[in-house]
Amino acid sequence: MLKKFLFPIAVFMCFVVNLKADTYTAFFTEERYRQHLLDTIGDRYDIEGLEFVANEMSEKLNGVMLVAVRDTVLVEYAYGELRLTGEPPRRDVPENNQITENTLFDLASISKQFTAVAVLQLCAQGKINLEDTITHYFPNLPYRGVTIRHLLTHTSGIPEYFKFKYTVYGGAAFVDNEHLLRVLEKQKYAKTFATGTKFEYVNTNYAILAALVAQVSGMPFEEYVHENIFKPAGMDATCFFTEIVGIDAKHGRKYADVDPKAEDVSVKALPSDIPIAIGHRRGGVVARYDRLNGVLGDKGIYSNAEDMLRWANAMFIDYKILPKEWVDLASQRENQLNGGKLPASIYGYGYRIEESPTHGKLVYHGGLWNGFQNLFLYRPSDNVVIVFLSNLYNKAHAGRSDQMLNILDGIQNPEPPDPESPDVESPDPESPATE
Repeated sequence: MLKKFLFPIAVFMCFVVNLKADTYTAFFTEERYRQHLLDTIGDRYDIEGLEFVANEMSEKLNGVMLVAVRDTVLVEYAYGELRLTGEPPRRDVPENNQITENTLFDLASISKQFTAVAVLQLCAQGKINLEDTITHYFPNLPYRGVTIRHLLTHTSGIPEYFKFKYTVYGGAAFVDNEHLLRVLEKQKYAKTFATGTKFEYVNTNYAILAALVAQVSGMPFEEYVHENIFKPAGMDATCFFTEIVGIDAKHGRKYADVDPKAEDVSVKALPSDIPIAIGHRRGGVVARYDRLNGVLGDKGIYSNAEDMLRWANAMFIDYKILPKEWVDLASQRENQLNGGKLPASIYGYGYRIEESPTHGKLVYHGGLWNGFQNLFLYRPSDNVVIVFLSNLYNKAHAGRSDQMLNILDGIQNPEPPDPESPDVESPDPESPATE
């Protein structure tokens, strides 16, 4: 369990105090300092209440949940199976099929924040500009007037590639970003609305941004993100789908051609010491890898809850990844439309934002793809981090983040919401109220 408590600083301060008393022994051991910090946090937050909700979640959740303040974990639990063998939750799971705190989950659209940050890093270095048009870098794309900012904020009007017929991709087992660009150039799909006139969440925007990062940096997108984001954040376990299944066309490794009409591919993950969750659709049916899994930027990152906590601290608190001014831009409304119009949904750069009258500003993103359902939430006012990762579509954590925030804020907690009730539905499918 991740608990980094700035112990060396504490020991140094204790040493100084004792030095004045002609004593040279630091009286705080690391264990005592950690317990002291936990006791302090426990005085402020109802950890027992959080644990009660976590135990309730265990009745349905097949996955991992974590609640933390800064880098101090308040509650963290892992439940269920990497690959389902029965109705969850299973209490007698063989060790080699157990979900643990180290298990990797497909983050799905939570991946978008890393793409946005990679783009903002290049902006901060003066290598690109948010107002650059995408056709400056990819002149054969039929989308004049679309800027990098439009892509980041889902206001481009470029159509959703999930809706294209699979036949346009030919016989490749997995489609990648370069392949998608070629399809866009060849098919010349029309915009679904005039650029800047509407906010419409579209995965194509972030797939193009990943290709942009690769072109401008001169590095494969995966390599750039590892070197400039994962490593400085200490996310040692986090990786890409392409690495998990060994897609490496540049070094000669290929998969056999598949039926171009097929939408999914049966591929075994490469051997790994880290457990990797398998996605399951409703009813517990295994979700085979989709051919579009090879497209990165909009999705494609695998991580665990503790690495996501490291990420929250590196990004929002320690500013190891971006200067504060760029972090602030990413986590505020940037999806204004032409004429200053404001859509109902608030989107920054790779993040959704909610201004909650009860809980204040929330910076978050959900992820729903190929049998995985996740939420990452950060609250700037007190550095609360909430992570839910699940490899089963069953709404196990629907409404739970709101319940956790009620407990953290000392608000009398109502009964857990019924995931099937229309009362928990939202016009924003990734709202933290519904996950």
